[in-house]
Amino acid sequence: SELWLCHCTPACVTERDPVSKNKKKKPKTENIVNVKSLEKVSELVLLNASIQKVKSIENNTKLFGSNFVIPGSEKKALIILNYTAKFGIKNDVTIKDNGNHNYQVTLPKFEVIGVELDKDKPYTLYDTSGGILSYSTKDIDTGEAVAEGFSNKEQQDFIKDNEKLLKESAEKYYSTMIKSLDHEAKVTVEGQK
Repeated sequence: SELWLCHCTPACVTERDPVSKNKKKKPKTENIVNVKSLEKVSELVLLNASIQKVKSIENNTKLFGSNFVIPGSEKKALIILNYTAKFGIKNDVTIKDNGNHNYQVTLPKFEVIGVELDKDKPYTLYDTSGGILSYSTKDIDTGEAVAEGFSNKEQQDFIKDNEKLLKESAEKYYSTMIKSLDHEAKVTVEGQK
C-alpha cells in the first residue's frame, strides 16, 4: 500500500482582495505527494566523491570465419564516465569508556554506500576514430560501456587508496560527538582487528 498526502491551498488565499478590484484571482492549487518508500538506515557517509573513469573501446572486423583482424578496420572511442559515490560505515561502531575521560572507538571496515552515474552528465564521448577500412566495422556501443559501470574491484581499490581520508573523517566525527557529551574526553579511533 502507498501513502498519499494531499495539501490544498486555504480558501483565504484564493479569495479576491476587496481593496483592489484590478488584481487577478489566484487559482486554487492542489499538490499531491506520493511517498513510494521509506527505509531506516544505519549508515554514516564519511566521504563523498566525484569520480571520472576514462575508458578506451575498440572494435574491428575479422576475416570471415577466422580470428584474423583486417588491418585498417578498427574503430576506437574514448569515453569519460562521471560517477558520484558515497563511502563510509554501514555496520555498528563500538565505543568503549575506559574511564578517566578516555574513550576508544572501534570502527568496522569501510564500505561503499552508493555509486551512481552523474545525473547531469553521465558520460562524454571524448574522441572517436577509425581506420581506412572502418566503414565495415560495427559502431562502438557507448551504452554498453556505461552499463558496465564502476566495478566492485574499482570501488574496493578506491576505498583502499582513500582509507586515510576515511579514517580522518571518522575520527573527527566521533571525537566531536563524544566531546559534545564529555568536554574533557580523550578519544582514540581504530579499525577492527
